[in-house]
Amino acid sequence: MDCKDFRNIVIDLFDKDVDPQIKAECKKHISQCAECKAYYESLQTTARLLRPKHSPVAKSEKIEPNSSLFALHSLLFKVAASFIAIIMLSGIAFATYHVTITSNQTEEPKVDKKFADKKMLMAFILPKDAAEWQKKRIGDGICVTWCKGTWVINDNDSYIEEHPICKMPYMFRVKYTTVRLDGKMLDIHKLPDLPASALKKMEIHYNEEGYGTVHLSTKPVQIPLGVKGNINPDLSILLTGTPPKEAKIRSSIYVKEGIRDSYDWKDYVYTSWTDKVENISMKLEEVAIRKDHHVRVNVCKGVSLEHINRLKKLMRENGVTNYELINQK
Repeated sequence: MDCKDFRNIVIDLFDKDVDPQIKAECKKHISQCAECKAYYESLQTTARLLRPKHSPVAKSEKIEPNSSLFALHSLLFKVAASFIAIIMLSGIAFATYHVTITSNQTEEPKVDKKFADKKMLMAFILPKDAAEWQKKRIGDGICVTWCKGTWVINDNDSYIEEHPICKMPYMFRVKYTTVRLDGKMLDIHKLPDLPASALKKMEIHYNEEGYGTVHLSTKPVQIPLGVKGNINPDLSILLTGTPPKEAKIRSSIYVKEGIRDSYDWKDYVYTSWTDKVENISMKLEEVAIRKDHHVRVNVCKGVSLEHINRLKKLMRENGVTNYELINQK
């Protein structure tokens, strides 16, 4: 298997019914190719972004292709990952439609002005000259974006969106998913033009065959008191100084949701100082949204004062005010 073959089938690794032979060949390839290994792990990052963060289901420490938790969301992930890949390979044309409505909700969620013109519904449509495998695997679909305060229900998960606006829209292939707005089925070629702030509730449910229904509602909803936000207010950061040699992706900074006393990098997940996909600023900006946030920084031996001051500066820039530095004993 070469790199081209691997990137054409890597998305299949996130299917719970992946062919064992394909899985074995892919694992063998990424054990020998650093670039494809990094590419695969970047797709895992996309999966983490799509997975709801506040869930009654226990989270695995690492996303594996056959994880029972991730299986619930594998279809959503494959849509997003495949869609992003097609943008790079063939330049999918987005068709967007714009019209505004007035919600009859008495108290609208406050939305930052820079997000005021974000659209709730967009269509992604494959070009006529798209390859057959693209049409078969991807198909046409709908993107949905929503704002802070929206009630999201996804199978066993239920939470209130705490971001000012959803960072990555959900993408649904109409081949596998029925999308309804206030009870009426949506036509991908005649989408109403709605602002993201119009969406009050979104429910996503899939059956055993993998076919799903998405219910979007712009009507006022009474959210139960027990439904919580989707951001964990506690974050642990590990400064390693010198990146560990045995780490798959070497970094001097790692993170984990929740507060951890451990100084072992294996107890954390990869992050970076500047990477645009998964960097420390994104984590800090997110946790700072919660007023009750708490960040613990575990500092290993050999960490330079420069790195410590660099992290302090990033925390100030992203609004983190409650943090503590713990030196390794």
